[in-house]
Amino acid sequence: MSLHDLTYVLPYAFVGIGALIVLLLGVLPGKKNNQVPYVGSIVVLLATMFQVGTLFGSEATIENFVTINHFVLVAFELFAAGGLATILLAQNYPALNKHVDEEFYGLVLIAVLGTFLLVSAANLLAAFIGMETVAIPMFALVAWNPRRKGAIEGAVKYAITATVAAAFFMFGIALIYFGTGTLVIDQIPEAMGGAHAIPLLAIMGMIFLIVGIAFELALAPFHSWLADVFQASPSPVMAFIGSIAKIAMLTFLIHFAIQIAPIWYHLESVLWALVFLSIVLGNLLALRQSNAKRILAYSSVAQFGYVMMALASVVPNDISSMAHSVRAAAYYGFSYAIMNMVAFAVITMLGKYNPSGDLAGYRGLGRRFPLAGVAMAIAVLSLAGIPPTAGFFAKFFLFSSVYANGHLGFVLLAVAGSAVSVFYYLRILLALFAKQESEETSVDVTVNNDGSLTAQPVAFGPAAVIAVCAIGTLAFGIFAQYALNFMF
Repeated sequence: MSLHDLTYVLPYAFVGIGALIVLLLGVLPGKKNNQVPYVGSIVVLLATMFQVGTLFGSEATIENFVTINHFVLVAFELFAAGGLATILLAQNYPALNKHVDEEFYGLVLIAVLGTFLLVSAANLLAAFIGMETVAIPMFALVAWNPRRKGAIEGAVKYAITATVAAAFFMFGIALIYFGTGTLVIDQIPEAMGGAHAIPLLAIMGMIFLIVGIAFELALAPFHSWLADVFQASPSPVMAFIGSIAKIAMLTFLIHFAIQIAPIWYHLESVLWALVFLSIVLGNLLALRQSNAKRILAYSSVAQFGYVMMALASVVPNDISSMAHSVRAAAYYGFSYAIMNMVAFAVITMLGKYNPSGDLAGYRGLGRRFPLAGVAMAIAVLSLAGIPPTAGFFAKFFLFSSVYANGHLGFVLLAVAGSAVSVFYYLRILLALFAKQESEETSVDVTVNNDGSLTAQPVAFGPAAVIAVCAIGTLAFGIFAQYALNFMF
């Protein structure tokens, strides 16, 4: 590695070393002050985002381990921003009140480091290390404040799922190496044509790899863990898993598809099976739910089914087809991360009024908190694909790409699934804006000694995340073509 290459390692160093510094800030001599590691973690992520910004326009592959290019750098910015949003949401979240400390912030930073490794992986081992660096902190974060109802159960389910996913992923890596003799991703297609290659083993390895990824993305039929983990997780952690960790895995899959483009068609049948099951089961199961967290969990299954359509529909040996498909999938994934973060941020903000997340508990809260109500309306309308939000253009680009590749039947299936999704997304809005049955004093006001009422201020963190991400959801839609071009 040359001295110049160290420049490209700085984003990893900033987050990794920053996580250690934040942990040390929490054990400084004197009275324990959680504000110091809180501010420190924010500074680390802002500094990382600035450093990543200085690398735009550069490309490099370091020791055949990680690759830096424009698409990867855009992903870095998104994931660092997602880590920042998670920290802001967690600071005043009721279920974590007085339990958020330097360990929590350190684990979030380590998980962000894992997303960096995962999306930039030029080597399958780098991808595996990145995947595990994301998953292991999540075990602890899901179970944070273990006295919470379901915390341990949710963490155990996540741990088992992540372990099974890792086993499939690693077994796939072993078969690919045995079949091709290389773990460098962009060398796999050429190596499969070598004299000593065993192409069948390599293809089987890639199928196992896809199964491991399907577990992480909660694609059907590997989706059953997601709703329980979402319901058991603190809402800020749920936001990170749903909007950052899953999008990091999707981004790796997109990068993987680009690098093995000549042989990607071998996975077509497996991908289409995942698409069909995810769209059908995700939407049907979401219809049956009465809890907002579980609705968002099952809708996520369907949403990733839509994304996988673009990757499954690539025409063999057609570079233009691959380019359009991965661009549509990437735009969909990044848009989903932003609009999903809005929904999770609203759930976090309203957590002290409805800890369970049941729809009945949100009755009237959209009227009492207009910011939350309007933002949730933007989020669910975007998730449903209503213009002019990012979700509409994400679906438009993706469905157009799939149709252009000759898969009208799956486009119709996806359109039908999107139509079904409108019903369960609107149930969330109907609950938020329904008229309250009781006229009792709201829990968000304080009764003064003279009998007057003073409204309690909304915490800065959730309000900032909601406002920025809601505006981002609209901006990503209004300036959709510019956003799409910027990503690549």
